[in-house]
Amino acid sequence: MLGYMSSMVWGPDARTVIDRINLGLDGLFAAGVAPVDGKDAIRWLQEIEVLRRRVDAAATALVGAIDQTGLYVDDGHASASVMAKHHAKLSGGEAAAREKTAKACRDLPTLESAWQHGEIGTDQMHLLGRVHTNPRVAPAMEARQDEFLADANTMSAKQFESKTRQWERLIDEDGPEPANERNHTNRNTKLVQNPWDNSWDLTGFFASIQGAEMREILDRYIDAEFRADWAEAKARLGDTVTNADLERTPPQRRADALHRLFQDPASAPDGAVPPGFVHNIHWTATAYEEMLDAIDADRAPKFDPDSYMCRTGDSHGVDPTEAATNSLDGLAAQIRRMIVDAAGVVIDLGRARRFTGSARTAATAGHTCCVWPGCTVPASACEVDHLHEHGRGGPTSPSNAAPLCGKHNRWKQQSLQGRGFRIHRKPDGTWHTTRPDGSQLE
Repeated sequence: MLGYMSSMVWGPDARTVIDRINLGLDGLFAAGVAPVDGKDAIRWLQEIEVLRRRVDAAATALVGAIDQTGLYVDDGHASASVMAKHHAKLSGGEAAAREKTAKACRDLPTLESAWQHGEIGTDQMHLLGRVHTNPRVAPAMEARQDEFLADANTMSAKQFESKTRQWERLIDEDGPEPANERNHTNRNTKLVQNPWDNSWDLTGFFASIQGAEMREILDRYIDAEFRADWAEAKARLGDTVTNADLERTPPQRRADALHRLFQDPASAPDGAVPPGFVHNIHWTATAYEEMLDAIDADRAPKFDPDSYMCRTGDSHGVDPTEAATNSLDGLAAQIRRMIVDAAGVVIDLGRARRFTGSARTAATAGHTCCVWPGCTVPASACEVDHLHEHGRGGPTSPSNAAPLCGKHNRWKQQSLQGRGFRIHRKPDGTWHTTRPDGSQLE
């Protein structure tokens, strides 16, 4: 019903539709938003999200109609977004996003229709609306609507945003040059004391490789602080311990982890950082070869957006020029390239003088986070688990292993005692988790 709002004239018929929608929502609240179990909660989440998307599409279509007809000038507003901001009490960002998205929808009918039917999220549409304002990529975007829709239905919101932004950057050949040199020049950090209470503020700006490496190291320290809190709480409360029982909050653990990161090298012999860390950069073979050819020819690389990948194992994108230069530099002993083919199989583990756990690296190469559906714990902070238990004949090989965070690894292990969740890998390489009743956890 809402899918046709953009073509409506606000009159008695439209008023009736709005009244019916409000009555329906009144009935929903009166019935109670109270799912009976986990599966029911999932259905509620999905179905109410569809309703929200359709209403958002209608609200955006309304801003588009105001923009096209110029009705915003009746009260002296400068634009449709200004009118919406004022009368609908929106933030400036939300009002601007609606106006940009409405304009984009005029050239993206497939995506607009999908949004009106609840098949694509509002955040995704706002992102696409912003990208469409770039005239250098708009035509390619209009020809790619089905692919954007497919990605929105198969990827997480974070993955979709990352791929879309990367696609825009790669397809825009006339856009700004890679910023690796500028970012390297502008690297900076400040540790400043507040004179009022003697506290300290730490801020910084880092280039691509620097920041990704620091993030991965810090994540390891944060995980160590979490495990220490969990062990303390478990010793105090037993197996009933939950996150609410932990002594420190996540922000407090992050602060303590950063402090320990400073302490450890300072207390090590001769002030040296303990060896063993290696930073893996994941490349597709085509992207890496193109980067090497570009370096040899002293030209800017031209990547295929559909096959490009240059990221850390936790899915943090890195600048390809910087990554290639560091992986080729003999002095960069802690940077290692990982080249995968079109099927995601590792075909080259570059060289580094200091690294451990090649079996772990191969097992996690195709993953950025825990394989449990919906879990976002980075792969670097996960345990590598035998999905078919080693004690039951499961081989120690990449095909029988995947990253699982501590919580979900415990759940899997407890399945042997009756919890009943199972994780298996299908022939196409995808991982699936099933509930005790055999249904698939999406």
